[in-house]
Amino acid sequence: MIAVLLEALAVVAALVCAALAYRAFRQHLNARAFATRTRSGMDEALFVRIGGIEQWVQIRSEDRANPVVLVLHGSMALSYMAFAPIFQHWEKHFTVVQWDRRGVGKTFGHNRQKGHGEMSLERMVLDGIELAEWLRKRLQKDKLILLGHSMGSIVGVAMAKRRPDLFKAYVGTEQVVTMARNEGKSYEMMLARLRAAGDEKNIRVLERIGPPPYANARAWGAKQRQMAKVDAAYRRAARRTIPSMILFSPAYSLKDLFDFIAGNHFSGSHLFADWMAFDAARLGNRFETPVFIIQGEADVMTPTALVEEWFGVIEAPKKAFVAIERGGHLTMFTMPDLFLEKLVAILGPAVAKDVGS
Repeated sequence: MIAVLLEALAVVAALVCAALAYRAFRQHLNARAFATRTRSGMDEALFVRIGGIEQWVQIRSEDRANPVVLVLHGSMALSYMAFAPIFQHWEKHFTVVQWDRRGVGKTFGHNRQKGHGEMSLERMVLDGIELAEWLRKRLQKDKLILLGHSMGSIVGVAMAKRRPDLFKAYVGTEQVVTMARNEGKSYEMMLARLRAAGDEKNIRVLERIGPPPYANARAWGAKQRQMAKVDAAYRRAARRTIPSMILFSPAYSLKDLFDFIAGNHFSGSHLFADWMAFDAARLGNRFETPVFIIQGEADVMTPTALVEEWFGVIEAPKKAFVAIERGGHLTMFTMPDLFLEKLVAILGPAVAKDVGS
């Protein structure tokens, strides 16, 4: 019996070693592929003291003269640091800044649960403003482009409203407008698509989950996971593309992978109530910053009809709305080339080289 057990342990150990070796090999290949090679480029990653704690910031570009775009990641705590295959193409046009907010990724790993201080939407907005001010000095830019993706758009639209002096434009994609209406509409659309497909099994699953409001992040997450049943492109991205980029990212150690997962649970438990209470109408309808929206036409998670309704009533020095045909949620990842094309086009003159401007 002992001999059999030892043999089994040896096999398991061999498989684990092989898996780790393969991961290291893929990370090495990715590190070479994602390296910045232009003489005027930059690739920096560091902890910056923001809001009283150390927070992880990454800055990459093919040309330091590029306009700076600060990307606010989606979900409650989904770091985008690993998505170099997507954002590397942006670096020809922009200096791309990624930020692990408090409770997220490497920032969570560095501070752990007891070192994060206040966990609230207001604190995230204040942190973002402080980061933008730091970036202006660090990169010698007068203004930045601010891009909020999905739940990151909650933070982004509040930052743009509060400090228009910091931003030459705000870009919302998969924009959250009002969480209460968003969740109700999303649930209805998911149920309608399942019924249209005759998917009785998942109809029953969604009906058991029930419509919003949800008591906690776990219950809400169960509804969100049903998105994979109604959007094939989202399903491929969420189940294969994104996990693969995270697993083989040269930026992530095994500890970072653990922190990535643990940060999601930590942030979800602390921020759920704040996120669910968000209503952009409370910000007012007048913006002093240009507002641009890029939205997947068929988005079920952040329904495009609600975004168009909000966009129609806001006022801004300049505004434009682009709907990507057949695009669902995560269009930035499922249609990356088309999304980048639309982003560059919608910003227009803002993407001109702007050293010191």
